[in-house]
Amino acid sequence: MALNAQGYFNCLKSYLNTDHYGQVVTESDGFSLKEKVFGKSGPRPKEYKVRFRFQGEVIILKLDTKKNGSTPPLFHFLDDNAKPWSKRCDFVVFNLRRNRIFVYCFEFKSESIPHDVPDQLKASVDWIKSLHSTIKAYTNNKSKMNVMKFVLSEHPDPSVYLDADDKYLQRDHTIRHYHYQDLTDMSLADLENTNIEEVR
Repeated sequence: MALNAQGYFNCLKSYLNTDHYGQVVTESDGFSLKEKVFGKSGPRPKEYKVRFRFQGEVIILKLDTKKNGSTPPLFHFLDDNAKPWSKRCDFVVFNLRRNRIFVYCFEFKSESIPHDVPDQLKASVDWIKSLHSTIKAYTNNKSKMNVMKFVLSEHPDPSVYLDADDKYLQRDHTIRHYHYQDLTDMSLADLENTNIEEVR
């Protein structure tokens, strides 16, 4: 059964395990994403933080969350050791805005942009498709989601990794790069990515 965006977002709020993986935010004063990333600067990870304003409602999932020192598999019934589904990005943010559902996949990096970033973000989109298919299989509910991929870094000169406009990765033109400092209190709606994948 096809649902409107609000109805499907209500399904996500009901079905997703936000107690373990994330949170639901309804106050539009904004939210922050924080992640510790190992880089070249030393043996300890550096914490990066970005803050976003938003319209509507938001569900934030931290896919690589750790409990008891280990990262739980996304599909507990599948072997998670070096499999395609073991890859994931740092955060997936669902935003209900103006009767549409937008999904933002964020990968946090430090001074470099490793070659496997496209694999991590592709696997995250595949996870969203799996979530969508699972909900449809069990409840027959479905709705369109508009998915975008982003990598964030503090690379001093990322142009070697980017296209001629210094925006999208050469390795995967659907991934938009931003420096952390360029995202200070930006609205989710203002994030630029012209490569939107529709999950129906």
